[in-house]
Amino acid sequence: MLAFVNAGYLAVWKRPRVVDSRVGCTVRKARSFPHMREDSIVILDTRVSADKDALRCVLQRASSRGSVGLVSLKRQNWVKLICGASTEDVPLVRNLALVYTLAGVDCIDCAADEAVVRAVRQGIDTANSVLDRFELSQRQPILMVSVNDDEDPHFRKAVFDPDRCPSDCPRPCEISCPADAIGLQGVDRAKCYGCGRCIPVCPLGIIDAVHYTRPIEQLVELISRMKVDAIEIHTRPQGVAAFARFWDRAGAVAMTENDTTHTLLRELKLVAISFPDMPDLTGEMRKMHLVLGHDAASHVELIWQTDGRPMSGDLGKGTSHASVRLAEKALDGVHSLGLPGFVQLAGGTNEHTHVLLQQRSKLLTAAQFGGVAFGGAARKAVRPMLTTQNGESVEDLEQDWRRLADAITAALQFILPN
Repeated sequence: MLAFVNAGYLAVWKRPRVVDSRVGCTVRKARSFPHMREDSIVILDTRVSADKDALRCVLQRASSRGSVGLVSLKRQNWVKLICGASTEDVPLVRNLALVYTLAGVDCIDCAADEAVVRAVRQGIDTANSVLDRFELSQRQPILMVSVNDDEDPHFRKAVFDPDRCPSDCPRPCEISCPADAIGLQGVDRAKCYGCGRCIPVCPLGIIDAVHYTRPIEQLVELISRMKVDAIEIHTRPQGVAAFARFWDRAGAVAMTENDTTHTLLRELKLVAISFPDMPDLTGEMRKMHLVLGHDAASHVELIWQTDGRPMSGDLGKGTSHASVRLAEKALDGVHSLGLPGFVQLAGGTNEHTHVLLQQRSKLLTAAQFGGVAFGGAARKAVRPMLTTQNGESVEDLEQDWRRLADAITAALQFILPN
């Protein structure tokens, strides 16, 4: 609500939920408040115009990055947004996709869930509608879904019985949750992305983590039906056997659907393998590449994602170090074995990661260094603009130009750091 005092009376106007500032800047307000003085209407009109100018300015800044997508891997400035492999908060994911598409992100990584994928598509489409309105080029970031080959911390949900909580509990679980997923009714499954921070702080120790693996049959169908561009496979130390089982089963399922692995790969533009540090990292990478086989090397781009310190980028700038060190280690493996693909940072990345990369020229000068993926830090940066005071997602974000401009500005620190 906006209020203006003029000549001893109060005129109140609620911002109309419209994108086009031409609608209602003067006409609608004049109809709603026929008693409103002309100078009040001018103030309102000026405010809307200023919001539009702010949004136009930040969109033009974002457009200076140029084309997005796979080309950024070769330019070594690839940026991926991680919505969360377990995040099923559809309104939030839609707004994240909207903001980061407008900011110029190359790839949006989300849960392998149909509703979530649709939300990403909707966010991208809405972003392009905004770009059309401002006569700027549309963007089509790569749409990626994350899957796991075995038990993995990215694929779990916190759970507890709220009836067991004492009435005087200080609720450290709720305070520690970065997703606002914990309330009086327990855990909101859609919002929880499995970071696990609530588990050790519970004074009664009643919070557990439930792990899950999505059926491969659903994944294959999702890729085909929803036109998914890329998949990311999360694997664990010495987990090549599980990785091989997953890849073989995906191929077997594809063939039972009158398809082949070869054709399935043709539907994808990119395959990413996400892994933490391992004792024999180079040897494990070689085995994983052999599992993928010739088809993967021939038909899709390959990313080696270094998950330095999983789901920690929003905790502080120091979390970046683990991912940078692991990326250097992985890059040595790629070079020594002559493996295809690009090395990309993740796991602990945040706005400080760019500073570290500038200090570690070994990565930036390597031809097979692709870029950076941002998760918790990127979501945290825009969260104040994307959610209400109650923690719910803002509806029709694209209709609030000032809020949208502020969100894009926050996102640009990850995409255009200089």
